[in-house]
Amino acid sequence: MGFFDDIAQGFRKLTGGVDEELIATGTLARGELLGLTLSGTTIQVMNGLVERNCTFVVRVMMDGIAPFDVQITQRVQEVLIPQLQQPGVYLAVRVDPADHSHVAIDFASQPPEVTLPESTGDNSAAHILASGRPITVVLVADQQLGMKSAKGDPVHALTLTIATGVDTPYQIQVGNAVPASALPLVYPGSKLHAKLGAGPNDVVVDWAAGQVKDGS
Repeated sequence: MGFFDDIAQGFRKLTGGVDEELIATGTLARGELLGLTLSGTTIQVMNGLVERNCTFVVRVMMDGIAPFDVQITQRVQEVLIPQLQQPGVYLAVRVDPADHSHVAIDFASQPPEVTLPESTGDNSAAHILASGRPITVVLVADQQLGMKSAKGDPVHALTLTIATGVDTPYQIQVGNAVPASALPLVYPGSKLHAKLGAGPNDVVVDWAAGQVKDGS
């Protein structure tokens, strides 16, 4: 990188300008917006919309790679900021294949569907289903997340009330893969068998066990 390239990169970082080369050549990935901080720096080019320099905390999801978090400083049109401050925002991002810490938000693209790697260890769904504590849950709400498990099943954000098998009922939101055969069970109020792992949020619905029947 030459002297003038260094100057250009420094100015781009200062003003939140996007790396156009990364947008053009980076790997398209899915980003979950975890945090947004507004700065006092704004730019307006000619009669265009005012853009504000912001710092984004984004969880990046790529095919076959464990999700990772990055911090991105980038300008965004001020008219879009209220939408970005809502919960559950997903964005398209571009990732440098050689340096996964180098990420830019691609506001011109839609976030892609990605396939997550197979999880292993004590917190994996397979381990919790095999050895976790039996509980029952009530489905409050669900939302598809634009991701698939390693087996190809869509991953849903499930809002669940942990109803029995714990000292005090509580409500959580967890990501669970939902096979096609289980879709008829996915509706508000559905009572389901599940397993609880080591932590209160380590909950996996046991779709194979079906719904909770009266008296069970």
